[in-house]
Amino acid sequence: MYLTIDQVVKYLGQKVHDPYGREIGVVVSVYSEVDGTVTAIEVAGSVNSETIPVSRVEITHDGLVVMPAWKADAIILEKKLDRARKRARALEELYRKGQIPGHAYEDVKKRLDKELQFLKEQSRRIKDELKARINELENQVIHIEKAMTHLIISYTAGEIPESNFKQSADVLRLVKSKALDEKRDVEKHLELIEKLETEPLEPVRSIMERIQGTAESLIPSSTGPIEVKVVNS
Repeated sequence: MYLTIDQVVKYLGQKVHDPYGREIGVVVSVYSEVDGTVTAIEVAGSVNSETIPVSRVEITHDGLVVMPAWKADAIILEKKLDRARKRARALEELYRKGQIPGHAYEDVKKRLDKELQFLKEQSRRIKDELKARINELENQVIHIEKAMTHLIISYTAGEIPESNFKQSADVLRLVKSKALDEKRDVEKHLELIEKLETEPLEPVRSIMERIQGTAESLIPSSTGPIEVKVVNS
């Protein structure tokens, strides 16, 4: 994402969250070029500080939001895959219509094939990253459920006061909910990447073909004379 220092500086000293509402830390510094273009922000957590590249940062109505690394990687890949496949389909369409010469077609196709092969390798790496994150989140949920089970047992046995039980249970439920929100988001992006990978590279129909097809569908199948019946009153 393109951000300027003027857009980001007002968030210095403020808390930032991830897309699922979890607090990441506080913005403590901004890295920028001489033209004011932001390249990264520094976020300090309770234990350490992390430099977050601007590709993971976006401004929303709630303030600065820091995307997980996997999500930023997935979005970039999705855009590249979509663009490359659209170009490939457009190339096939133009060649089929005879609107570009054969030598130009072969040259562009060779470059597009090379780009798609590179994206395929990149996609394999990012899909592994997403699957690993899903596994981590599933383990988190199991861990939270185990903690919740022990909490409920202790409360039921009368070892924990009700007020403390409710506070702890609310926190555990919230943490579990956020983990499941992220898991669903990871699965959504994994599904989209796989769809973009397997989408056929068939030439798209031209606008004129689509218009012609629509017009033809509106013409009655029978072209014979219209029968008129005269009713005597």
